[in-house]
Amino acid sequence: MLGTRGSSLGSKLVLVIDNHSQRTDSGRRFPVTVRLVTRLVLVLIACSWLFLYLDSIHQRRRAESLIGDLRSLDFATAGFSDIRDLVIRHGGVPPSCPGQDCTFIVWINTRLAQPPFPVEKRTVEVLYSALPYIGVHTWGLGAMFVVRNGKLEGSQTFIAENRIDRLEPDYPRRLIPFGYEVQTVLSDSACRGGHQGVTISHGHPVKFPIKVLHTCVLQTERTSTKRAFDINLRCLNGIFRGCRYDELSPSAWADYSAKDGSNGASVPYK
Repeated sequence: MLGTRGSSLGSKLVLVIDNHSQRTDSGRRFPVTVRLVTRLVLVLIACSWLFLYLDSIHQRRRAESLIGDLRSLDFATAGFSDIRDLVIRHGGVPPSCPGQDCTFIVWINTRLAQPPFPVEKRTVEVLYSALPYIGVHTWGLGAMFVVRNGKLEGSQTFIAENRIDRLEPDYPRRLIPFGYEVQTVLSDSACRGGHQGVTISHGHPVKFPIKVLHTCVLQTERTSTKRAFDINLRCLNGIFRGCRYDELSPSAWADYSAKDGSNGASVPYK
């Protein structure tokens, strides 16, 4: 009788010890699991940042190469084959055109300039507000060339960074492209605004708000386009803040400041 009772007590004691051991092992495994998951999340964030940052640098160098070719291009004499070769060289796909009347487009952009999947407006605003603080900017460069009868009739080159900003101090914060645009034309009347020179455009405050420094130059042998294509893209990889007009397009901003009489003091941060 005593032997049976002692055996029963012994088995209960072993069961209690075993349960305690399992709880202890589970308690030890939980912090280890949390640490492992935390490390994996941090590694994923670091790898994502590195990928986006390196992609921005790669796309910036592609854009700098295109701008270098545009700076040396003779717009006054450029023909169909010149533009076609330039577009192919920088990753554009020439469209099928009847004869030598064609519109060529080159587009260079960072990964997040055009999200590959649907994203809510609020998520986009938070994303574009936070990324510049870690040196990741979302931007794109587009170049369009219109060729008619085998000759370059006009072009537009646009570089813009997506940022969350106010169009005016009393306007709400929203997504606003900020950048610089060069337009080349055959006559003054074809310029935006009806004359060549440097202007600032704010677009439509509701439908399409933008902050763009715009330059229009003539495609003539007597007019150089090199100054218009004085574009510095290094600010697109800056940390904490985006580009300013005087950094992105120093020559055009100097021309605008001289005309405006502001000496570069009033608007470059906007």
